Amino acid sequence: MNISVDKKFWRRQGTTLTIYGFLLVLMIGVSLFNEDFFTVGNLKNLLRSSFPLLMVALGQTLVILTGGIDLSLGGIVALSNVVCVMAMNPESPAGFGLPLFLALFTGLACGLINGVLITKARLAPIIVTIATTAVFDGAALLLMPNPGGAVHKGFAKFITRGWSGAVPLLLFLVIVLAVRNLACSTPYGKALRAIGGSENAAYSTGIKVARVKLAAYCLAGVLCAAGGIFLSAQMNSADATIGKNYAMNAITATVVGGTAMTGAVGDPLGTVAGVFIISIINNMLNLFGVSSFYQFICQGAILIAALSLSAVHKRSS
Repeated sequence: MNISVDKKFWRRQGTTLTIYGFLLVLMIGVSLFNEDFFTVGNLKNLLRSSFPLLMVALGQTLVILTGGIDLSLGGIVALSNVVCVMAMNPESPAGFGLPLFLALFTGLACGLINGVLITKARLAPIIVTIATTAVFDGAALLLMPNPGGAVHKGFAKFITRGWSGAVPLLLFLVIVLAVRNLACSTPYGKALRAIGGSENAAYSTGIKVARVKLAAYCLAGVLCAAGGIFLSAQMNSADATIGKNYAMNAITATVVGGTAMTGAVGDPLGTVAGVFIISIINNMLNLFGVSSFYQFICQGAILIAALSLSAVHKRSS
């Protein structure tokens, strides 16, 4: 009985535990080269620098669980970032309220566009999101051709360093727990996985496939908008090209975290580990002065390795 329970637990959580084990080993290894790595200040900096990618990767996880993919998430980050800063009034005490709403609405609208084209027009997700990437990036550049703008200083300080740096951590915990609960402990999460396993079978059991998929793309858009807002506070400005690498990095982090590209299988907690693995490796490569070209090669190698390990675990479980 205990053996069967252990096997069942390992089948469900084995990939996630393996990823966290690798993350721990990586952190220990990095600390051997950088004695300040495990300091509170450095861990806070790691969380702040990883937060936008985490938002995008969580959104990508929800989409991939349906068997889809969203390559436009970086464009949504950039457009939300630009909208937030352009609407910001740095001189007004409450000059950040409307910009936050507009940025989140922008993310929701972008996700809705993707979802409608995929579910109602029945277009392939990869084709739709390649096209909307150009649209969202173009809109961001149209609104702000050059980086600039200003952010409400009180808002920026509170979001990135408020309560002695506890605000980013609280945001991180609340959002991760909410997404994880949605994906793993609710009927909606079960519907996501059912669609990712077999869309036709899910439809035959009464699941409203179009509605569930549409909601996934909308949620991904809102999460990307949250990442864009955080970037606004972090940079104290906007940049229409800031989202360039987020979509691919999010896919890498999601797959490294154990989410299957075929859909149905995955855990947002694994995605969190994947994000930190990518961030730590990139930070170390920067620290050692490695060219960005080699960093792209390294990310590709990590993605291939993650896919290989996922396939091995699937065969052995």
